[in-house]
Amino acid sequence: MRALASCCLVVALSAAVLIADDHSIIFDEEVDFSIFKTFTMRDARVTSERPELNFPAAQKTLAEAIRTALTTKGLKEVADKADLVVDHSVAGVDYSIGPFGRANAIQPGQRGRGGRASMGQVDFTEATLVIDLKRGDPGTLVWRGVYRDTENDARTLAVELPKDATKLLSQYPPKRRK
Repeated sequence: MRALASCCLVVALSAAVLIADDHSIIFDEEVDFSIFKTFTMRDARVTSERPELNFPAAQKTLAEAIRTALTTKGLKEVADKADLVVDHSVAGVDYSIGPFGRANAIQPGQRGRGGRASMGQVDFTEATLVIDLKRGDPGTLVWRGVYRDTENDARTLAVELPKDATKLLSQYPPKRRK
């Protein structure tokens, strides 16, 4: 009985870890970010079988959140010859929880009827949002934000991704280390 209780505790704790979001920011420490005054947006790249993440309205909302975050930082959007080019992408992966609480990625094409995975139901979806800011002229990456968000429902992910973008861009421009 004790072994069963221990196993249940491990499963519960591993599920809690899976629900946690994480993010990271990297940037070129040699770049003076104060010189950037304008930006232009490119279309998002979405790699996911989840219709909630591929939905055009969800992509538009995400792009608007990025635009708003950058304009509140004092940058102006222009059509061409921008100081920064903004690329963003979303990758979504579905997971099922297998024996002993192990998360198993569901590969594309493994779905059965109703979006269910052939090896079991989709228990959660992880989306990875990447926002790249590149110099406009040479196209050199100067800032990258990556946010991983895990939700039990992909619809929730579609709602959360614009908030995640805002959180990432709240760390732009980066603080110089002393």
